[in-house]
Amino acid sequence: MNTILSEIEAILFDIDGTLSDSDDYIIEEVSHRLRFLHFLWGEQKIKKFARALVSIGMFNFNALYHWIDRMGIDDFFAKTFPHKKNLAHQGFEKDHSLIDGVKEMLLELQGSYHLAIVSVRSAQGVERFLQQFSLHSFFEVKVSAQTCYYTKPFPHPLLYAAEKMHVEPAHCLMVGDTAVDILAGKAAGMKTIAVLSGFGTLKELRKAGSDHILSSAHDLLPLLR
Repeated sequence: MNTILSEIEAILFDIDGTLSDSDDYIIEEVSHRLRFLHFLWGEQKIKKFARALVSIGMFNFNALYHWIDRMGIDDFFAKTFPHKKNLAHQGFEKDHSLIDGVKEMLLELQGSYHLAIVSVRSAQGVERFLQQFSLHSFFEVKVSAQTCYYTKPFPHPLLYAAEKMHVEPAHCLMVGDTAVDILAGKAAGMKTIAVLSGFGTLKELRKAGSDHILSSAHDLLPLLR
């Protein structure tokens, strides 16, 4: 693994489930929208169902993109289906806390690596996150759902970030919690590390082909040292 990371010059981070412990909030939002089921189930069962819905939705999307990628028709797919600029719903872009150890990790990485945010959040959502936790100074590039015409799992936003940092994609590392992050990183020609602090399961992240899988982003530090 040290060999894989020895030539890394830039690290790109997803937000939700990678830097921000926002999964519980997303589940709360989905549960709230399922409140019409209260006559059938209690609150805990609805939350369990909400998590299953989110996981199934991600799994199906990941499976579709994996098939598109394997068939070599991702460029055709991108040109055929119109992209909606405001994919990220702001109602889900709220943060309760950072993943444990994230700020300490960023303090150690700053100065040694170029750092970027690459998120499917709206520009306002990315900005709110950075302001809330005073993280602006760590990231020289911030990529949102509106920065490029296509967002993850297409490689466009990752390649944009690499270009802005003047770093070749082969010397970049994408860190994220879902197969979407890993597929985007691989499509961009970058190294990838998956974290289990978000929605992605070990099975999904392995299938996506992540170079390594960690419990959380903070565990990246020993590898880079």
